[in-house]
Amino acid sequence: MKKGFSLLMVIVMVMLVFLAGCGGGSDPATAEEPAGLEKMTVQMKWLPQAQFMGYYVAQAKGYYEEEGIDIELLPGGSDIIPEQMVFNGVADVGVTWVSSLLKYQEQGWDLKHVSQTFQNSGMLLVAKAESGIQTPADLAGKDIGSWFGGNEYELLALLETYGLDRNTDVNLVQQDFTMNQIIEDRIDVASAMVYNELGLLVSEGFPLEELTVIDFNDEGVAMMQDCMFVSQEWIEDNEDLFVRFLRASLKGWADAVEDPEGAAQIVYDVDGSVSIDHQTYMAQEVAKLTIPEGFDPAMIGYTDMDAIQQTADIAFRFGLLDEEASITESTFTNQYWEEAMK
Repeated sequence: MKKGFSLLMVIVMVMLVFLAGCGGGSDPATAEEPAGLEKMTVQMKWLPQAQFMGYYVAQAKGYYEEEGIDIELLPGGSDIIPEQMVFNGVADVGVTWVSSLLKYQEQGWDLKHVSQTFQNSGMLLVAKAESGIQTPADLAGKDIGSWFGGNEYELLALLETYGLDRNTDVNLVQQDFTMNQIIEDRIDVASAMVYNELGLLVSEGFPLEELTVIDFNDEGVAMMQDCMFVSQEWIEDNEDLFVRFLRASLKGWADAVEDPEGAAQIVYDVDGSVSIDHQTYMAQEVAKLTIPEGFDPAMIGYTDMDAIQQTADIAFRFGLLDEEASITESTFTNQYWEEAMK
């Protein structure tokens, strides 16, 4: 009996030591997982790709954790509207285009623009040089592809600038999400994002020197695109949390712009749905939108209110907005950017 009792005591002691080593006797306050981090969710406009590389770099390098944040980056898709996700409280922060945000604000959604990621528009028109199109004036009488659905307003502003009637002087064609129509000469001009479709066209055997590229930024009709926004209600209760999130995000964006190849690899490791070569191309072009030539790198994420006003004016002139937008501190602000940069 004594031998059996001694063996039982040994087993009990070993179990107690094991439980203590696993934290069974630790302070519950130190056993939280993850310890001391505040949860945040961010809704992207699309699937993981280098368009959003700054957020993925900040996550991979631990910048959010350094700011006390447990971050979740939610992928977007064709059936996901960031404005709805933020308004309904599914996400804390959203990434969208300024024109889209303006439309939801006009409809009474209590959403606030809090940082501008892209300083230039990424939208272009592209044509084969052999078509004879060299300038926007040459668009007269041409078949021009557009995705519509909110993507056509820069094109309409460009046509107006050159005195071209959208109904009689050109033929606007529904463009699909490939570049096959222009490759097969079914349209003369295609819409393209500089970080996506333009690269796809080049990869299909059409080098830049054989293409005419019309840049809406150069033509003075650019509309601002990728930005961050929140709900008014959420930011009122979480200003400090958002400032920390923004500081970490801007740090991630600065690193991504400095090393787009490294950023592309980080995004590719999240979702390898496209090749690493295309992610790298995308990252290089997105870097140019985030810090255009002559732009101060220290101003990443800053909102140029004149560019926002131009976006709103074009949106109203061509029917996206029913009324002229009021660009005020309550709807567009640099307040949190300024705090994050201190």
